[in-house]
Amino acid sequence: MKTYPILRLSIPLAAGIFFAECFQGWFPPWGIASLLLLVFVFLTGGLLLPNYGYRWMFGAGAGCFMLLAGYLLTDLKGQQVKVSWPLEKSVYEGTVLEMPVEKARSIQYKVQVNGKHVLLYLSKDSTSRSVGMGDCLQFYAQIRPPENRSDSVGFDYATYLYHKGISGTAYAASGFWCKREKEISLSWKQKALAIRERIVGEYREWGMSETQLPVLSALTIGHKSGLDKTQRETYSVAGISHVLALSGLHVGIVWMLLSFCLRPLERIPRMRWLKWLLATLILWCFAFVSGLEASVVRAVIMCMLMELGRCAGRKALSLNTLGIAAFFMLLYNPFYLFDVGFQLSFVAVISIILFYPLFDKLVSTRIRFLKWVWSTMAVSMAAQLGTAPLVMYYFSNFSVYFLLANIIASAVVPLIIALGVLSLLMIPFPTGHGWLAIGLGTLI
Repeated sequence: MKTYPILRLSIPLAAGIFFAECFQGWFPPWGIASLLLLVFVFLTGGLLLPNYGYRWMFGAGAGCFMLLAGYLLTDLKGQQVKVSWPLEKSVYEGTVLEMPVEKARSIQYKVQVNGKHVLLYLSKDSTSRSVGMGDCLQFYAQIRPPENRSDSVGFDYATYLYHKGISGTAYAASGFWCKREKEISLSWKQKALAIRERIVGEYREWGMSETQLPVLSALTIGHKSGLDKTQRETYSVAGISHVLALSGLHVGIVWMLLSFCLRPLERIPRMRWLKWLLATLILWCFAFVSGLEASVVRAVIMCMLMELGRCAGRKALSLNTLGIAAFFMLLYNPFYLFDVGFQLSFVAVISIILFYPLFDKLVSTRIRFLKWVWSTMAVSMAAQLGTAPLVMYYFSNFSVYFLLANIIASAVVPLIIALGVLSLLMIPFPTGHGWLAIGLGTLI
């Protein structure tokens, strides 16, 4: 563990976040802050001691400090989310933060009310469908704290919304809300989501079928709202549902495409940093457009750090870069720890790092195709070994033929992403673009 210092700090930080979730409200924030101050004094004393034999005090102090810091950050985050809303209906004004999501009987909007995030449901009609991201709404309704739904058997929907930062839910019937004419500038994240909607609209104009369009949108930009229940279950049963959720696989493919396009800059020593800067900017743009999913953020941070290690002429340690990604993500948002995508993403990478070398050594061949097949199977087995308990716990299923499905997916998904990017670039050339769109639909 001495080789991975940030990982040593990430573990107690995550433990503090977990304890704060288990013992909500047991300890006041000022008490935790006082303990943090005492531990900091202990930490400083251990660092200043001249005798190396007492340096364990510094390590113990650092662990306790991060444990308490994780607890305090989670407690403060929880206080920001939890709100005591009035018991009666009131008039509220909120700004739509994201693109609307159409449900069976209503349309869901994520709005910001008094600095808090609220899920507002409006009845379906032509007026509600005209509401978009950035619009200001005034509505008369009762905002309630998140509650478990009657159809969410075995799933704690209220806690899920709490970890997503949702402070309440409300329903406004027709005639009890209106759109205010108000100039509101979109944030960078909202502008990125608007770009994502434009790309989906562009895909739709390519003539993709109703089954192809949602898959293409999910694979390339993380737009999953168009996927129906049947498609999700099909991919889940096949053991490749991870390709529908943007993760390290997709970021890695984009990173490889960028490395190939920017390869000429590697030949000039002073231009390597420019390559790193360009690749980092493009990857973060991709993360913003995809909605800043936890698994994507983790992968972008790791790619950024590994590319930085290349520029410095050093080999990046995967566990250390993984620890850095976890450390800063949890500092930014402690609730990331309870995100299923975050958990599956980190567990899969740790499992691949630990078990892939063992599986890869089992078969040795000089035939490139067979070597690629076995490497793909080894990566899949390593990832499934670590994520299987989480998958069975959260989704109550486990694919028995994931090896075959992942071999196909590993070959086809990179082609779909590459052709998707190329098709967007070829829009000004109708003939070539038309052939690419046909090939793209066939692969999907």
